[in-house]
Amino acid sequence: MKDLCILSDFDGTITTCDGLYSFISVYAQEGWKQIEQDWVDGKINSKKCLIEEFKLVPNLSEKLIEDFIDNIKIDKFFVDFYKRIIKNGIDFYIVSDGIDYFIEKILLKYGIKNLKIFSNHGDFINGEFILSFPNDNLKCINNAGTCKCSILNNLRQHYETIYYIGDGVSDFCVADKADFLFAKSKLIDYCEKNSILHKKFDNFSNIITELKLN
Repeated sequence: MKDLCILSDFDGTITTCDGLYSFISVYAQEGWKQIEQDWVDGKINSKKCLIEEFKLVPNLSEKLIEDFIDNIKIDKFFVDFYKRIIKNGIDFYIVSDGIDYFIEKILLKYGIKNLKIFSNHGDFINGEFILSFPNDNLKCINNAGTCKCSILNNLRQHYETIYYIGDGVSDFCVADKADFLFAKSKLIDYCEKNSILHKKFDNFSNIITELKLN
């Protein structure tokens, strides 16, 4: 069993904005806001939310996504953070209720590839963008497409200590299950309200310092 690994959310944590939400808000036709609200209200799960929202994106193509991704930025300290954990031999995983197609292409812009990603899967098949959910769990308390709690619990078989980095609603259910939690944005409010121990961070330079990554 290894000493530790680090898990991180992607949208709003590694990226400077929620890229998937931004994509839908820019390109989806009228009706996506109601779908989003139904998800927020718990009327539908995130799988149905994603599927229905992407149906509302006309002329969805690889080029459309690539043009959008050109404008998505990541935390300016993340590349340095990632190089340091590789240098220190620390296993790192992205755990996201977003879509790997977006995540991989965004990271590739910054020279990062072959990173282990647990997320929903999207790809173009015969010109159609198809979504699938290889990491779902019918018992997921968050009704997520990617059950972060299941992933963390499975990794516990291989690591003594698990660090988690997150920022928002999709991280709430897993927040009290990590051994050490870095939180920002909405996740801070959730942790304070529920008395969950956490370390606030603004960017990945704070995490580099906290973990003493040389």
